[in-house]
Amino acid sequence: MKILIATQQVIPHEGGLSTHVVDLIAGLRAAGHDVRLIHAGEVIRPLWWRLIRRAACLGNLDRYGAGYLDDMVRRLAARVRREATAFQPDLVHCHDAYAASAALMALGGAALPIVETVHGPALYEARQHWAGRRPRYEARILRCEKEAFAGATRFITVDTGQANILKNDYGVDAGRITVIFNSVNVEDVRRTAESRSPLQPDAPYFLVPRRLVPKTGVRFAVEALAQVPRKDVHLVIAGEGPERAALQAQAASLGLAERVHFLGSVPRAQLLPLFPRAAAVLVPSVPASGVIEATSLAVMEAMACRTVAIASAIGGLAELIEDGRTGLLVSPGDAPALARAMMSVLEDKDLRVQLLAAAARKVEQDYSTQAWLKRILAVYADALAQHRGAGRAGGT
Repeated sequence: MKILIATQQVIPHEGGLSTHVVDLIAGLRAAGHDVRLIHAGEVIRPLWWRLIRRAACLGNLDRYGAGYLDDMVRRLAARVRREATAFQPDLVHCHDAYAASAALMALGGAALPIVETVHGPALYEARQHWAGRRPRYEARILRCEKEAFAGATRFITVDTGQANILKNDYGVDAGRITVIFNSVNVEDVRRTAESRSPLQPDAPYFLVPRRLVPKTGVRFAVEALAQVPRKDVHLVIAGEGPERAALQAQAASLGLAERVHFLGSVPRAQLLPLFPRAAAVLVPSVPASGVIEATSLAVMEAMACRTVAIASAIGGLAELIEDGRTGLLVSPGDAPALARAMMSVLEDKDLRVQLLAAAARKVEQDYSTQAWLKRILAVYADALAQHRGAGRAGGT
């Protein structure tokens, strides 16, 4: 099968979507399929163009953002059109609404089956940063989502929450949606994690591999550390984002400046070795502007590395972790509960051993790339059959 994969994200980048796409391409090629990738790095405008465009908008970031997004979708569409002509794919697999909208624009909606994986709601994500302050930009995002959700052949969502958004907010028929959790290449993760990271502190630590934005709830991890009785324990935060300065100020105000380590963005080869040596991996996500954490690669990577995962009991996190069996769940935004969970894995060795064994079995059986790829190929087969059926119906 020939598969054209498209996304408006730059591949690779330090994030879950990038890992997802890279693993998918590797798995498809290993299974004998021919795959090509289109990503934003091939269509992004140079800095000089963006500066001129912003000046032409007289500094109005709403106008600039809407215009830039519109331009990017058109350029993606042109790229898809050229690649479809040259490559002659059987199917297009998009990884965001922007790419799906571009593919529909390029192909007229009927030339090829289009599958879209929904990693998260684009409009809700944008509203985390400037809710209501950029109405033109938000309207352009909404248009992309509506076009994609109306026109794509089939959808894969990474958790039940994303499927419910498609059904309830956009009216997508449940029969067009398949929930397939993210996955990890267990062997690759464990192999990478074997080396020692130069970033590892010389003290017991909890790892928070999170972007520093409201929905990831990193401030509750910092607050929880202040409530952990053991003062030899540190917090390692691997990620970057607009909340970094506020989080550093929070750590200082709590007297934790020497025990909270902000690493910034960390390459995966240096990040994974931090997992197995951590007391636990913390994913303290909270709802923010309608965004609820989907299936977290950090949780799966913790399971693969035989490290305890402690996460908020929301969204895809609550679907990944069975509380008290494959990890620990706490109420979102509840720093005291998070601190108690942290102490339990530090002090209760029997609990730790049980959690690690069950989590390792779970990730190997249910979240490995092999099982994940079979489910995706089944969606491809359904999309191709549906497309052929539609074509026959249109010809009668």
